[in-house]
Order: sequence, then C-alpha cells, then structure tokens
Amino acid sequence: MFITKHDGYLFIVNQYDHSVQAGEVVRHWGNVHFAWPEAFQSLCLAVEKHDIGWIESDSKVVFDPETRQPVPFNRVDLLQHVEFYGKGYEQVAAEDPYAGLLVGMHWIGLYTSRFGYDPSFTFRVPDELVPFMNEKIINTQKGWIDLKMKLWNKKEPRSRFEDQLWMNYEIVQFMDRLSQYVSIHTLDTQNQFILGPVRQTVDSEGVMFTVQGQGDGNVVVDPFPFDSEVETTVHLRKIPDISYGSHEEVYQTMEEAAIERVTWKFIPAK
Repeated sequence: MFITKHDGYLFIVNQYDHSVQAGEVVRHWGNVHFAWPEAFQSLCLAVEKHDIGWIESDSKVVFDPETRQPVPFNRVDLLQHVEFYGKGYEQVAAEDPYAGLLVGMHWIGLYTSRFGYDPSFTFRVPDELVPFMNEKIINTQKGWIDLKMKLWNKKEPRSRFEDQLWMNYEIVQFMDRLSQYVSIHTLDTQNQFILGPVRQTVDSEGVMFTVQGQGDGNVVVDPFPFDSEVETTVHLRKIPDISYGSHEEVYQTMEEAAIERVTWKFIPAK
C-alpha cells in the first residue's frame, strides 16, 4: 500500500491498483521522439501486473502493532516483501514469460538499487538477512538464463535482445515511479520528481525526465514519451490518521472506506 498523510487522514492506494493504473498509461508509450518498444504487449502486461503479488496483503491489510496503523509498502518486513513479489513473478511468468522476466527484474532490482538504474532507491536488507538475500538474488537470476535462451530470436544478435530487454526494464521502472507520483500526491501538488534514465531508442543514450504537478491535477512530463495527453485515474481510500486498537479495527475501517476516483492528466511541457 502507498500510505500518505494529508489533513488528518491516511490516503491509501493499493499496490495492485497502482500497477493497473500504470499499465493503462504505458499503453500510450511512443511518439516521434520515443520509439515503440519491441515486445510491447508483454511490456504493458509487466507494468500492469508488476505488483500483482500484493493483492492478498492489500486485502488483508498489514498492521504494525507499534505504530498502530497499516504498514506502507516500503516498511513491509523483508521476508514478506520477498514472498509477495516472488508469487507475483511466478504468476506473471506463467502467463507471459517475457512479461514475467521483466517483473522478476523489477523485483530483484528493488534489492540492488535497480541494478544501478536508480541508486537512490533500494529496499534495506537487515544484516542478518544479507546471506539469504544474496542467495535469492543469485538463484533468481540464474533462472533467467534458460528463460532468455527461449525468448531470444536466434535470427538477431543476442546483444540486440539484451539491449531491448533492458530498455523495456527502464520503461517499467519509469512507469512504476510515475504512477507513484500520482499515488502519493494530492491534485494541488507542485512537487517535482526527476526520473530515469530511459532510452528513446534502443541505440540512444538514456534521458532524464522532469515530472511536476501544476497544482490542478495536470502533471507535466518533460520530455514527453506518450502519443497524446493521458488522463488517468487513481483509486484512493481515506481513513482517519489515528492509532488503531487492533488489526481488526483498522481492517474494518478500511473495508468501510469509500473508494474515491481521482483523475490526473499527464501533459507535455509547453
């Protein structure tokens, strides 16, 4: 869950709702400046389902007995974090191996500074769990070797396949963070995110994006990677920002909270 505090309330967006919203937006990727990626449908599926492993935890609500509040995604226990993403990875891979590979890369990247793509973000691994995580990271990546051999079209250079795969990974990361922007802010925000890099073509250098709210629900994305302005909806619930007596109490409060649909629009710079 994305959980932010505004005006005495906890604003809550479920992980899977966030990924579905990102998946809707990424289907607009591509214009004269940003190439339409190869394996596009698999890329869109990966973005849409990169957090599918969180459905059960979101529905049950992870509760912190110390804060007496629901737990945001970035403070979930590491072993639970691994379990949720691992299940999602396996589920997507069974449906679409290429999409599953991208979800697996997203998952493992969360413990490795996104493979150096975004050193500012990595999930903290407690010292006592470093050996476990090292083994998980290594073994998961070993499993990608056979998968890549099956997905690689032998008529093209292997390096080309890898370059396109990693470009698609860059797009998954960008879309994850872009969706986070509208999931954690209110419509009046003018906060700025710097995201990227993402390549415009498989042979180009990556570019950085400036993402900035205009205070009215419009969000300028510069440079603009989509085929047109993109309207998108965030599903949000609000519950009082208080200490809850039990997991059952916060669960019941969440169940009774109405789902609000907040409309945003991604637009190019003028």
